[in-house]
Amino acid sequence: MALPKQSEELDLLKARASQMGIKHHPNIGLDKLRDKVAKFQKTSAAENVQAAREALVEEEAESPVEAPKSPSKQVAEVIETKGQYRIRRLKEASRYRRIIVTNMNPNRKEWEGDIYTVSNSLVGTFKKYIPFNNEDGWHVPNIIYEHLKERKCQVFYTVKNRDGAKIRKGKLIPELNIVLLPDLTSDQLKELASQQAQRNSINAED
Repeated sequence: MALPKQSEELDLLKARASQMGIKHHPNIGLDKLRDKVAKFQKTSAAENVQAAREALVEEEAESPVEAPKSPSKQVAEVIETKGQYRIRRLKEASRYRRIIVTNMNPNRKEWEGDIYTVSNSLVGTFKKYIPFNNEDGWHVPNIIYEHLKERKCQVFYTVKNRDGAKIRKGKLIPELNIVLLPDLTSDQLKELASQQAQRNSINAED
């Protein structure tokens, strides 16, 4: 026969078992009911962990997944021969750009244009006459265009020192102001060639 305290514990366990849905005999003993409740709780805990894992997997499966970010855009390595490299650089150097060039050098303010020469051992020599302030623009090789952007000239200006005396100082400024124009279309190039041919014809008659 169960003792008073054991009887109270048995009643509590029976109530808990009923809440948990544990089937048991009405005359079940205390020790046996303890084992049933403990076993149910242990099994339930394991099932809860498994259920939580399954729920997490399901949630991740249903959630939108961001595409993995590439650490860097991988560029296929291209191995060039020396000849192929030279040809590529030559194409880059000889590509024509249409520009308007304005002379900013005060020592050449009367000049209508100038001849520019650029050369290196890889692409050879490029030489081009460029008129200044040509409104239609002038076609020059890209290597010369890049060279023109880097040209500097020295100009002098007058300042006063601490004693009030005037002194001359020099500074470097861009020698040329360059405006890069859009490339001409094929039709515009044909028209330009036609105009130049007409001018040459008129000059020949004169």
